[in-house]
Amino acid sequence: MNKKLLEIFSAIGSTLIFIILLIGVNVGGMVQKEYGFIVAIVVYIMITSVLGIKLTEIPDN
Repeated sequence: MNKKLLEIFSAIGSTLIFIILLIGVNVGGMVQKEYGFIVAIVVYIMITSVLGIKLTEIPDN
């Protein structure tokens, strides 16, 4: 698979995961939603960081 396509799909996938996490925080009956938003942002940053590190290890074709 082309590295460019992997970058595009990983960006779309991580953004969709972030949106799902935000919807989960809003729908879930949490008393303090602020912590849920912080967790969603931290998870999103971790996912994008790991994907970025892994994508740099893939050689360009």
